[in-house]
Amino acid sequence: MKMSRAYNVARTILVLLCITLLVFTALFGLNMRIGWLGIDIDQKGFIEDGAISLGLDLAGGTSVVFEVVPKDGQDVTEAGLEDTRSILEKRVNNPEASVYIISDTEIQLDIPGYDDPRLVVDHYGKSGSLNFRNSDDEVLMDYTAVKEAFFTFTSEDGVTYKPVVQLTLTSAGEKLFGSITETISKKTEGNNFLAIYVGDEMISQPTVEEKITGDSVIISSPSFEEDQSEAERLASYINAGVMQYELKCDDTYGSMSYISATLGEEALDTSVMAALIGLVLVMIFMIIMYRIPGVVASISLCAYTAIVILCIITFGVTLTLPGIAGIILSIGMAVDANVVIFERIKEEIRAGKSVKSASEAGFKKALSAIIDSNVTTAIAALVLIFLGNGMVKGFGITLFIGVVVSVMTAFFLSKGLLRLFTGMGFVKPSQYCPKVKGGNN
Repeated sequence: MKMSRAYNVARTILVLLCITLLVFTALFGLNMRIGWLGIDIDQKGFIEDGAISLGLDLAGGTSVVFEVVPKDGQDVTEAGLEDTRSILEKRVNNPEASVYIISDTEIQLDIPGYDDPRLVVDHYGKSGSLNFRNSDDEVLMDYTAVKEAFFTFTSEDGVTYKPVVQLTLTSAGEKLFGSITETISKKTEGNNFLAIYVGDEMISQPTVEEKITGDSVIISSPSFEEDQSEAERLASYINAGVMQYELKCDDTYGSMSYISATLGEEALDTSVMAALIGLVLVMIFMIIMYRIPGVVASISLCAYTAIVILCIITFGVTLTLPGIAGIILSIGMAVDANVVIFERIKEEIRAGKSVKSASEAGFKKALSAIIDSNVTTAIAALVLIFLGNGMVKGFGITLFIGVVVSVMTAFFLSKGLLRLFTGMGFVKPSQYCPKVKGGNN
């Protein structure tokens, strides 16, 4: 019995150390190399500058009004204007950016993170058909040969990852691309590149060293490693297709301006402090109301918060004030899941079951109620993600991440910790249900 208790104490200490490391990594980051495994860990932390991208309301950005100019004397139609707006939105490919029509001939783009409006115009305002050319400026292939393009990372050694653009080609495009790359790869150094144009403006120039075959091909370039956003823009441009109108923004057409943060860093600090105070108060309340289960819930909440922060950093979620609200709301849902479980445990203890039996039964009986409530919230979050834009989408993303993580921590971490605590000898009913007296069960 003593050996079993000592074993559970050791496991509990190990779990607490892992959670402490998780929280430390979420806040301060972790940069280390595990030599014998050949693994490099470079994880940014919440307090590091640039770890989290901030939205327009917290960090400011750029607002550009593009004048839509028809080609060859055509008229600007309502359908054509909406199609142009949609293509521009695909090019930007930023969930926190807003692209909307403001008049019969104007489209406005609000995007966070840019402090130079002209850079936004250069990146996203190019018009014309996307095409692939050789060093002699001959058009070899156009966007119709590509089904889909997306930005990703690839690795040759399993350790060092570099940004690339992966293309899924049509059957005709597969044959054409193989023939093109075979020809280009045989050219002399300096001429063995495949230039990618939008209209008459080159946006990328990857080198071709060998014939590339298959319906899924990868475009890589040293410039992608220097500027990852170049690869992201290339994928967006290929997916966007052809823009039938020209977008102009200069001294004659449209307008551009820098938007200062409407809430700024002070609001971010205040929001984070409010979330931290709320988290601490919730922990105190849980410990007072539920004793040992309250301690378990508090530990789980620390792990939950750390995992959510790491998800936001890792997936590059742009954080806005509504996004912070989504995180705080999901914290409340994580607490709610624990409350439902602990109330079920109390009911089982009052019915005369031992603490260990009551704990197992409590988790089992709470499962359906928690799954139902969280699934409906997750569905609502997905609707906001896929149908909303800008800050609404940001709220949906953080809420969805929070809901998924809260269910995982409630049913896996809280359950595991509760088993460890009972294994260490915390089995008095009064430690789980304060109004019930009694010795060890």
